[in-house]
Amino acid sequence: MSAGAGGPVQSPGVTPSDRGGRPRHRRQWASRLDSPWATGLVTLAGASAFVLLRLALAAKGRISHFVLAAPPYSHAGRVPRALELIHGIGYDGQFYFRLALDPADLHHTAYGITLDAPFRLERIAYPALSWLLALGRPGAVVWSLVAVNVLSLTALGAMAGVLARRSGRHALWGLLLVGFSGFVFSLGRDLTEPLAAAAMVGGLLASRQRRPVLAGAAFTVGVLSRETVLVAAGALGVVRLVEMARGRARPGRADAAWALPLVAFAGWQLVCWAETSTVPFASNLRDNSGALLRPLLHALSSSLGQLSPHHAAVDIWLVELAVLALFVAAALWSVRASEAPPHERLALVLYALGMCTYSAYVWGDHNDLRTLVEPYLFAVVVLLGTRRRLGVLAVVLLVPLALGAGHRVLSL
Repeated sequence: MSAGAGGPVQSPGVTPSDRGGRPRHRRQWASRLDSPWATGLVTLAGASAFVLLRLALAAKGRISHFVLAAPPYSHAGRVPRALELIHGIGYDGQFYFRLALDPADLHHTAYGITLDAPFRLERIAYPALSWLLALGRPGAVVWSLVAVNVLSLTALGAMAGVLARRSGRHALWGLLLVGFSGFVFSLGRDLTEPLAAAAMVGGLLASRQRRPVLAGAAFTVGVLSRETVLVAAGALGVVRLVEMARGRARPGRADAAWALPLVAFAGWQLVCWAETSTVPFASNLRDNSGALLRPLLHALSSSLGQLSPHHAAVDIWLVELAVLALFVAAALWSVRASEAPPHERLALVLYALGMCTYSAYVWGDHNDLRTLVEPYLFAVVVLLGTRRRLGVLAVVLLVPLALGAGHRVLSL
């Protein structure tokens, strides 16, 4: 077509956007980032940056301060040289450090550290992997605990990219799974949530891919990291049993996905009972479960009464709780429309109900809601399986994540 015919001359096969370059360039970048490798690398970069900043600022260059070991559970002069006690209140990481020194030693006190509750023993997977990575060297355990969590979050990021793509979305939407502020808290204090989350999501992926033995192995690591992963495996078992009762399925290899973790968990409870004369899960139920809604409402009322610039942890906790409630509510509203498998939707409902039964021991700790990681993860999984736009939720999520990360970078 000539210019005199009412339009500009164009070369065959060349569109205005091609000539401008920018739209096609953006599409190329978007295509390159649509990969689990991208989500994994972004997660690795974020986790590594947080660790380096926390190490430099809050920990003053001392990696053992991630453990947060202090009296009365850690005894000065009796702990390994690699562990420097802090002046203040210790935290749960000191118990996983103790178990990582020798996972086979289940005594109540060892290496100068006394366990606060028997249920620490049932979360053996994280210290065991840290012990393996440290090659059994006590001086390396303070580093391996951090490394296992960084690697766990990286794996979670990569698998989240796979989940997002299988849900018909760009892989980067999978970053919603790793954007939970509770992971920041756990990474900064050598806790079990990153490994448990990675193992659980790995089990979900393997189950979707019809690889039940691999799913069972992943869920086993999950339940031996955090017993609450049992709900995810149990939801899969409930769906399978219902299908059998209706004549739509028969017992078989597919049941390894939920049976293996249940058997492994029960077996480890028996080992602990034989060694210590206590059942760890019994103490867990006693310490972590409470009256319906009462502990939550009390913690909420108490935190609202402490709103102040001088109580940053409380203020951030309230923001995090509001965002978590928004995600869970949005997922529950969309649960019937989601294309997530039935057992994943059932797990969301069960975890949401479970939130109402946690004890004051759980709700009273302003720990960036790290104990509520499973309700958040399943809310995101269900939302990814819908057609709804998630941009607003993604932006909202940045608020507690930035506040939590900033606070943990600056203070132990």
